[in-house]
This record gives sequence, C-alpha cells and structure tokens, in this order.
Amino acid sequence: MRPARIVFWVFFTLSGLWLQSLVPGVDFLAPGLILAMQEEKWTVPVWLGLVWLFLQEGAGSLPFGSSILWYGALAGLYFFGHWLFEARNFLFVFILGGSLGAMHFLLIGVMVLLQDQTVPVERLLTESALQALIFPVEWGLVYLIHHHLPDSADAA
Repeated sequence: MRPARIVFWVFFTLSGLWLQSLVPGVDFLAPGLILAMQEEKWTVPVWLGLVWLFLQEGAGSLPFGSSILWYGALAGLYFFGHWLFEARNFLFVFILGGSLGAMHFLLIGVMVLLQDQTVPVERLLTESALQALIFPVEWGLVYLIHHHLPDSADAA
C-alpha cells in the first residue's frame, strides 16, 4: 500500500473515533470498511476490519462479540447487496445505511437484554436513525476524498 493510502486510513480511523466520541451510538468507521471492500483489494479491508474490531470491542461497554456481529453483518450485507446492485451505486449505499440503522436497533436491543440493562427506546431509535442517515453521506464524502488522493489511479 502506498504512503498516501496509509496516511488516509490512519487519519480516517482517528477522525472516526473522534466523531464517535462526539455522536455516541453511531459507527463512523463502517463507511470506511465498505469503501475498502469496494476497492477489491482484500488485504486492506481485512487489516482495517481487524484493527477497528479491536478498537470497537475495547472501547465499548457491551459484551465481547457485538462488534464482531456488527462488522460481520455489515460485510454480509455488502456481499449480498453486491450481487444485486453496483457496489459504488449511491442507492445501494443508501439501502445499506438503512439496513445498518435497523441492525443497530436490533443488535443493541438484544445485547442490552442479554446484560439485563435498559436503554431508552427513544435514544436507541435516535441512534439508529442517525446511523442510517450519516452512513451514506459519510461514505460519499470519504469516497470522493479517497479517489482524489495524489497517487490514486482515479485522480484527475
């Protein structure tokens, strides 16, 4: 991987973690994983996914495994949707964002029940709606930035 790509992903990771501290309950790293998978260089999403998985599991308050389910379901949704849509189609990313919003509601709801905790339903609905709305917008911005890096073959 080229140095500009490494710097991009490090900056993306740090920015995503910072944004997650500002807007709790929204995964700002998920669009990056989709973008890495769309590039079809499988070593990059595997390494990024592993690093982000450990960061998310270590920082979260839910039992071990919720991030594995989150990123595993995200990859599964991507591969399933990739057969139906063009991977870089904004409609596909919008549907993926809506699916992630619904999945956030279900996954957090189940994990909270398993720990005998409670989360206000309004908060969970708000987080899910934010995840669904932020995901496609962030993916679009990151896609544009990523494809205009100086060493990109797609750069103008």
